[in-house]
Formats: sequence, structure tokens, C-alpha cells
Amino acid sequence: MHTLAQMFCQSQQRWDNKCFISSVEDDRVLPLSYRAVGGQIQDWAHFLRNRGVKTGDRVAFATPKSPNQIRAFYACWWLGAIAVPICEGLCDRELSFIIRDAEPSLILTDASTRGKVLANAGKVPVVLFDEIRYNEPHAAVDVADIPADAIAALIYTSGSTGNPKGVMLSHHNFLVNAETALKMIRLTDDDVIMSLLPYWHSFGLVVEVIVAVMGGLQVAIPRDKRDFKKNVFLYRPTIILLVPRIADALREGILKRIEESAPRVQALFNLAIQNASRIFTAGPRLDGGLLRMLTHQTFYDPFVFRRIRLAFGGRLRFFISGGAPLDLEHQIFFKYMGVPIYQGYGLTEATPMVSTNYDDVHKLGSCGQVLPWLRPENGGDLTFLDDHGRMGKQVRGELLLRGDCIMKGYWRHTDDSSKILRDGWLHSGDMGYMDEDGFLYIEGRKNNMLVLVGGEKLHPEHVEDAAKSCDLISEAMVIGEKCKNVYICVTLYAEAAAQIPADQLQATVRRKVLEVTRHLTSFQRPKDVLILPGFSVEDGTITVSLKIRRHAIREKYEEEIKAFLRANGEEIATEEEMGIANSKIMESLNKPANGSNRQSQH
Repeated sequence: MHTLAQMFCQSQQRWDNKCFISSVEDDRVLPLSYRAVGGQIQDWAHFLRNRGVKTGDRVAFATPKSPNQIRAFYACWWLGAIAVPICEGLCDRELSFIIRDAEPSLILTDASTRGKVLANAGKVPVVLFDEIRYNEPHAAVDVADIPADAIAALIYTSGSTGNPKGVMLSHHNFLVNAETALKMIRLTDDDVIMSLLPYWHSFGLVVEVIVAVMGGLQVAIPRDKRDFKKNVFLYRPTIILLVPRIADALREGILKRIEESAPRVQALFNLAIQNASRIFTAGPRLDGGLLRMLTHQTFYDPFVFRRIRLAFGGRLRFFISGGAPLDLEHQIFFKYMGVPIYQGYGLTEATPMVSTNYDDVHKLGSCGQVLPWLRPENGGDLTFLDDHGRMGKQVRGELLLRGDCIMKGYWRHTDDSSKILRDGWLHSGDMGYMDEDGFLYIEGRKNNMLVLVGGEKLHPEHVEDAAKSCDLISEAMVIGEKCKNVYICVTLYAEAAAQIPADQLQATVRRKVLEVTRHLTSFQRPKDVLILPGFSVEDGTITVSLKIRRHAIREKYEEEIKAFLRANGEEIATEEEMGIANSKIMESLNKPANGSNRQSQH
């Protein structure tokens, strides 16, 4: 087995009539077996071959998430073609750019996105999923004989700093990442995976489309968010993939239900939370006294938290979060509920999973331990590189990776590939460190580092995450480069903001931001808050994966930001002042420091 199509053939033979894909119609779960989906993939491969698709051709598809996309992936891989999943929510400029860059032989779509795709497809043929017919007589389509390092998919990055780039991932990349994730997280053929993550998101693609098939798992595919919320108890998932925004929505939904309950229910819930806070630790063990543990296990968990779990179907084991750092408060909350969220770390260029927490081995606040493909005995490795060129696993700096899951490069962008793939290492651009127990911590993006005029350096991400824990704030972006202090730009949830008198809004937001950031080091705490209009994909201020585009926000609101800083007495520091600040940084770094001092600098 060295290609994804061959892997599907083996799994189809092994799992046969077992349910692979499930959906809900009219309050009934509709199962599709591995055998049934395998026959449909054959029909799709036959159709694509008749449309002239050959080995090495690109086939794009831009639709909302659906079972059709799984069929499309495997039909492409059956023929040795390259799948190019594209986000259907992209603006016209980005959508047309990706189509021009990938040069697909054809584009698959559905009725909901046909008009948009046609408007940006140029001369590329556009085919509706509905045009593909099932069960029509045709000769069997043989699996293409291609090497393991052949490109299986182009996954276009979100383009937070420019145009999207197509990450070239091979069959070998996908198979190794999936196999090691399957073993590490200990998924079994009894598991049912569910998520709202799209398949142009590499995390969703690998887990639902590849890991699931490799392990004989069932994939529950809701039609949309409404189906997810309404029918999650019918799907009865054991694992839910999510990103921080979904975790936030689930938590708010649970708390809202409690607030709407009778006072005695609220009081009981609060007592259960208080007791849980005394016994749970950052790791798997319980601590805090035998009586409290027994009370949790025999009363609070079965009579309070279990009722919440039943809303998810009663079988949910855990959530796995990816895509962005998850607020520690959310991790703690769901651990109390008995369905912990295990945070991981990955990047598309590493296919994507690099590390994860899981049942027996986890530490809240960390990104978990690395997957086996990164261990030296499996030909992989990782290290950190600091600003002074020092490398090592004990160094605090940029994370570097190498191994079987590293991408082949960026499609038609060899210059960009050479910048990130150097000296045998993938330079992730993410700053972090590893603790003494082998847990990975990511602190922020290297290019996002801010330097204040006094020489203080900070990663803005954890300040922004703290600010977004405020129930008013939807997005946040730290500013303060070459300033004396840190400031933060925020956007607000319209419904929440409407509850506050207009003349009190600024003061209220500022007070709440100061409250939720008071635990930070003094120079990291925002001095003031600038409220901006909402960011959107359409105006280019956020990406389709909901990451802020810092350069676009600074450009769009340049005058407002400058006026805000001047009102706070900030004049942008001169290059001479910054040179003095950098000299201070060098002096402090060259001084010997113990471990605790080193920690405090970050």
C-alpha cells in the first residue's frame, strides 16, 4: 500500500458493509457502507476519466462540505490525479487566483456555488456533482500505478500575508501522518467522527477523509451548523473536531441553558463546577481529596455533567481542537464536563498534524506531545532556532521540523519553498519551546513579534486570546510596535454591544479588556482599546479560516490607528531609539539567567 486509492481498496475489503458515512434526513440516520461508497468512487473515477482527466491532472472542487467531496477526493486519487479543494467562501479575487494558479482540468461544484465558480473559472470546464450518475454499466477502473511521492493534493494556504500558495502534499505524506495519528490517539473502528471543518482545511481532510478510512471509522457529516446543533444527539459521535470559535459557541450554548434553568439547577451546576475545580489537574490524574473525588464520581458527574453529555448523544469521548490556540478557560470547562478538548498543533506544510494531547497523555495549555513521525527512530526530528542562531530542543525559538510528512514544496513557487525549506528543515515560523516532559508550547508567529521602544518583546497572540475571552469582543489585534505601551484594536459582537448605552460603550469595553488581561506581565497589558468595525472575508481583513490579516487591518484603518496612538501620547519611535532598545535586549540576553528568569521574559 503506497497510495491513498490502494489504502481505500484495502479498507473496503476489510470493513465491507460497515457504515462509513452517515447523515440525517427526517430525523433518521442514513448510513452508507464502505462497499457502497467504494462503488460510487468507481462511478466517479469512470466519469472523470471520460472527461479526459489523466494522471497528474488537477481536479478542483469548490462546494460546501458534503459526502460528495469524499467521493471526489478518492476518484481523483484512483486516477492518479491531484485533488484541489477550494473554499467556496473565498472572494472572487482569491478564487480566480487559485484557479489560474492550479490550472485544473475541470472544476466540480454544486448548484449552490455554480454561479460564483462559473464567474471565476475562465475557460476551465465546470461540472455539477449532480451530473455524475451512479450504477451505470461500465468497465472497472483500475487504480493508477503511481509512486508514493506523487502529489495527491494541493492545499491552498489562507494567504494571511499575501496570495494563497498551494502546498504540495504527496500520498506518502498523507499516509504517514494518518497512520501515526491513528496509533497515537488510539482511534478504533467503534469511533464516530463528526465536525464542521471543511476539507480545504488540512486537519479536517486528514482526519475525516484519510484517518477514518484507514481505521474503519464512521464519519458523520452534518449538512450545516443548524443540522449539527439540532441532530448531534442522533449522530451520536464519539469524537468531534473543532476550532476555537466552535468551542466558544458550544460553551456559550451550555451556559445559556443553565442560565435559563430553575435556580436550584443553577445552584447545583455551580456546586458541581466548584467541586471539579478542586480535583482536576492539568494532566490526567485527579487530586484534591478522596471525599471530593467520590462526590464528583458518584453524584456531580452522573447527575449534572452526564445530562450535558447526553445532548451530544451520550457517547462523546473528547473533542480535538486545531487551527488556532484554544483559550485555557475553554479547555478547563469541558474537562469538568467529562468531555475534554485536547489541543494539538499542526501546519499544512507538515500534512498537518505535528503534536496533540490525548486521553492518557495531556497537559492543559500545551499542544501535546509530537506524533511518532517526528521521532528520530522514524527518521524525523524537531528543534528550535533562536534569534542568535542557537539550535536545540532546550532552546526557545522558532520550531523547525523534518520527516516524512514535510511537504514537497509550494506549487509553482520555488522561491517561497526555498525560504521555508532550508538545510533539511521546515521552518515553521511559529515560536515556542518544549518542556521537560516533552510537551510542546507555541507562543506565536515569528513575524508577529512586537518590540516596544523600551526594548520589551512580546508575541501578540496570547494577549489577543485573553481579550477575546471577554463576551463583548469578537476579534482582537494588538498594536504597539515602536511605542511605549501596548494597545489593542477590537471588534464587537453586535448583539452584545447593543445592550450597552452608546456613551458608555468605550469605557465598558476598556474596563473589560483590562479585567481579562490583568494576569499578563505589566508591559503586555493593553493601555487602551480602539473599537473598529467588524472584520470580514469580503473586505480582506480576515481569511476564510478566520485568521486576522494584520497588514490589511493596519492599511484599512491606518488613519484611525495613528489618531488613536497620538491621543494616547504615542509618537512612533525613531530608528535611533529602536537601536538603543535593541542594544538593551542584546545586553539582557547575554547576561546569565536561571530558568525562572528565562521563563519570565516570555
